[in-house]
Amino acid sequence: MNHYPNKYHAFICAQSRPEGHPRGCCSSKGGGQPLFQHLMGKMSELNLWEAGISVASSSCLGFCKAGPLMVVYPQGVWYKVQTTADIDEIVASHFVKDVPVERLMVTPGK
Repeated sequence: MNHYPNKYHAFICAQSRPEGHPRGCCSSKGGGQPLFQHLMGKMSELNLWEAGISVASSSCLGFCKAGPLMVVYPQGVWYKVQTTADIDEIVASHFVKDVPVERLMVTPGK
C-alpha cells in the first residue's frame, strides 16, 4: 500500500554556489531556477496539481557533476534535465502517462 500523499512529488535542484566552488552547482550549468520556473508553468498549464502531482525547488541533491538534477518520488527516479524540452518530455511522459523517460534517467553517485 502506498502511503505517500501525492501521486508524484518532484524536486529540482536550484542550488546556487559561488563561482569556482569545487562542487559546482546546477544553476551554473544553466539549470536550477529557470528550469523550475518552466516546470511550474507546465504544471499550471496542464493543471497537474489536481492530479496529485507536486513540485518543489530544492537545495543540493548530492551529486552535482550529473546536474542539473530532478528527482521524482515515490519511485525515486532521478533525471538529468538540461533544457525546457527535457522538462516538457518528463511532464508529458512521466507525470501524464506514468512512463519514466529512460534517456534522461541517471543513477545517484555516478
